[in-house]
Amino acid sequence: MSTITTDAADALAALDLDLDAEIDTDPASGAADALFARLDEMVARRWTAAAGSDFWRHVTVHGFDRELYRSLMVQVFHYTRFNSVNQAYCSVRTTPEQRALLRFVYRHADEELGHEQMAVHDLRSVGLIERDDDLTTFPRLPATDALIGYIAGVALTEGAISRLGYSYWAEDVYRHLAPLLGAAVTSLGLTARQMTFFTAHSDIDAGHSAEVRRIIAKVATTPADQDAVYRIADTTLWLTIQLMEQAFAAWRATPTDGG
Repeated sequence: MSTITTDAADALAALDLDLDAEIDTDPASGAADALFARLDEMVARRWTAAAGSDFWRHVTVHGFDRELYRSLMVQVFHYTRFNSVNQAYCSVRTTPEQRALLRFVYRHADEELGHEQMAVHDLRSVGLIERDDDLTTFPRLPATDALIGYIAGVALTEGAISRLGYSYWAEDVYRHLAPLLGAAVTSLGLTARQMTFFTAHSDIDAGHSAEVRRIIAKVATTPADQDAVYRIADTTLWLTIQLMEQAFAAWRATPTDGG
């Protein structure tokens, strides 16, 4: 096997810096700032509406019971399980010349791999599932199926730029979930070691959020691309909130648990 020459190694290193380079301030960042403002307004509006839902009001007032928490975490397991795969799907619609975007896709697909196992760990740690339970056999709610299928469809038919809309809010979600996570800690007596999906993810995703903003500013430079990022962000966030509300509705409809 040939040894990479110094010049070739330097060239590869320069390409590695491409993704992490600061975004030019003019004119692209002006358009990016406008897009981020639109996205932030939409995200805030969606979470404000969610805070008025029956699910949110119930949990923040009465807390979680064990069955409701398990129901929700099972759905989290289901959609998280596919995040690495649907990120990788994006490469099908990305050209070899889009190196910065492909590096982002490959790196994040790798980093997302296996994150659903933190949800498994958390449920096992509080006795909500048995060690030999296979969560892939647990039922998925309609909104969960819709979210998984929608993101896969976006990745395969539109590609990586559009899917960045999902990453935009998902990598910065934990501050919005704080009231629900606080209720879980209080009502179920959970420790940080029993909430690794959220505690570990919040640390990991703090860096990811900045990366997502950088790559959006770099690659979503046309009005069409920016509209696609916004549309996918809005739709995936709406589906995720529907998932939570459906988990609550299913729990409430169960006489022995929610009635």
